[in-house]
Amino acid sequence: MIFWQWKPEAYEVEHFSAAGIDLFSFFGSFQHYDQPYWKPDGRVAPAFQDAEIRRLLSYNPRAYALPRLFAAAPEWWIQANPGEQCRYSGGQTDKPRESFASEKCREEAGRAYRRAVRHMLDADYGHRLMGIHVTNGPWGENFYWDAYFSKAKPPAASDVSEPMRQRLIKYLRAKYDDDVARLRAAWKEAALTFETVQVPAVAQRLRTNAGAWRDPQQSRAVIDYFECHNEVAVEMVDHYCRIVKEESRGTLPTAVFFGYTMDENWPIESDHRGISKLLRLGSVDILSAPHTYYRRALGEDGEMRQYLASAALHGKLFIDEGDDQTYLEKRKPKPDRRCHVNTVEETQALLYREFGNTVTHGVGLWYMDLNGGWFRDPALIETIGRMKKWADVAMNHSRRRNAQVAVISAPESEFYVGYRQTPDNEISYGLYHDQMGEFYRAGAPFDWYLIDDLDAIRDRGYRAFVFLDCFYLTDRQRAAVEALKSDGRVLLWFYAPGYASQENLSLARMEALTGFGFDPVEAGMLQGVSTASGKVVGIAKRQKSLFTVRPGEGVRELARGTEGLKDNTMIALKAHPGWTSVFSAIPGMTADQLRELYRRAGVHVYTDSGDVLSANESWLMLHTRTAGRKQIVLPRTCQRVTEITTERVIGENTRAVTIALPQYSTAVFLME
Repeated sequence: MIFWQWKPEAYEVEHFSAAGIDLFSFFGSFQHYDQPYWKPDGRVAPAFQDAEIRRLLSYNPRAYALPRLFAAAPEWWIQANPGEQCRYSGGQTDKPRESFASEKCREEAGRAYRRAVRHMLDADYGHRLMGIHVTNGPWGENFYWDAYFSKAKPPAASDVSEPMRQRLIKYLRAKYDDDVARLRAAWKEAALTFETVQVPAVAQRLRTNAGAWRDPQQSRAVIDYFECHNEVAVEMVDHYCRIVKEESRGTLPTAVFFGYTMDENWPIESDHRGISKLLRLGSVDILSAPHTYYRRALGEDGEMRQYLASAALHGKLFIDEGDDQTYLEKRKPKPDRRCHVNTVEETQALLYREFGNTVTHGVGLWYMDLNGGWFRDPALIETIGRMKKWADVAMNHSRRRNAQVAVISAPESEFYVGYRQTPDNEISYGLYHDQMGEFYRAGAPFDWYLIDDLDAIRDRGYRAFVFLDCFYLTDRQRAAVEALKSDGRVLLWFYAPGYASQENLSLARMEALTGFGFDPVEAGMLQGVSTASGKVVGIAKRQKSLFTVRPGEGVRELARGTEGLKDNTMIALKAHPGWTSVFSAIPGMTADQLRELYRRAGVHVYTDSGDVLSANESWLMLHTRTAGRKQIVLPRTCQRVTEITTERVIGENTRAVTIALPQYSTAVFLME
């Protein structure tokens, strides 16, 4: 457990320290640009960082610091090197920044970064560093610079600079084995050479040529660029993290913002889609992200934005950025509109939800005072102290995940569909936001993996596999999926599983993967009417290129379409020898339907209450959407069950507990 603020303040450092927290983090991007440590005369002088770290230690000499050290080039360097700047096909010229592909910037900024790291290690506070948080890109979050222009229409569409063009050429030479004939065949340009390759412009990127889809037969140039663009961001992060490792001789952990799950509804250039490669880097130890901005209110899940199970599989610690605003924000003359709570009790419910999500996943948590003054209430400090007490207890109990549901993602899939917030692609946001919210309310925990890790987890006891956004699959990935079709497992697919490959789009491949026959339709609403309840499910967005299930032997309809698709099957189930296939064309699988599928697969369901639930072997968190008596069935007999927010034992030698809870409250249970 860590505390973050822009710079150390006496009240917070002293009170959080008294509550047992001795780990602190600070600094933001505007401070870096206002007070760059790399000077125009070549000196490296992190005077601002020095002063603030020393200020921290004056308040608490036992403290350890995880400072953000920004790699972004200072403005004087940007102005002096116009040829190294990120360029946008959309024409944006404000906020000039360096291209992540600039080798000149990596070399020169890297030398300055190395000297700054060495300075901090050699400083009188060097032994109080717990690591370096390596930051770059907008807000230090290692997004590409397009994130500054996320609302631009058309998209900003970086990076058409010469450094990026040269990096694309290098990428293509490797991908096509330096064979210009293969490049010409893939890009459908008879006179193309590696030297004449250009970064695709925004008009080319916006073009879909198979309904909602970029057909790789016709759009390989755009898809190849998206692959390269994401690889460049990973290379940039690796470059600066390796500097920290080299200068510290491997003793300093590195933290980065990276691998955010794709719930921001912005253009594809802004996302972290190279996460699978980054997880395999030896230079990165810790990942972090603020939890979702879309489901933070009371009664919602506050999802941590990381493929947490894959991160753990590759030995990366995740630290959730707990930047939920406390009720004290509402006391300000001009409160932030994103503050969701009005009282200390409501604030405590959010803080305990943060704690419950992190302790059940065995990850870290830093509390963030983003606007200042959020924790200046003794009741909130007492709450922090209670969580720290139980966080320490957690270290003496198993943190093993015991989920029996695996959610699988393929972030490269959106290379093959159109941009979001258009009928070419309303499905992706619907899946990452609306559909994911249902999983948290289904009564059983789940683990979220990347498709590249599917082979490694096949025999880990998962009974249900959810292929959330796996529209693009390689041959190897499809083989890993095929290996799951046995042992009574349930496989749930969304929208267009396996439809895209490097070579083509194939309905036959999708049918072979899922076991359903499909009827393509030009467009329709991402909604259906549940056969069981008669309720409308899904979202009121129109999507091009839908695939509805063709009736056939053994096909059981779970939902029909709406409007022009009212005679079409949108969600269906089909039992096969040894496994069950479920397909949903829409983000419309409800928590109730998921619970039914889980039981069919043999998944242990903890509760039918519809509240937000997370659990591992020792811990369980319930965040309520409704008031009432909540019954929780445990997967094993527990000697003692303690609800830690009240520090009350609620069960002994039991496999079930019942507790009365008000609406919008959080209970966290230690199961011994």
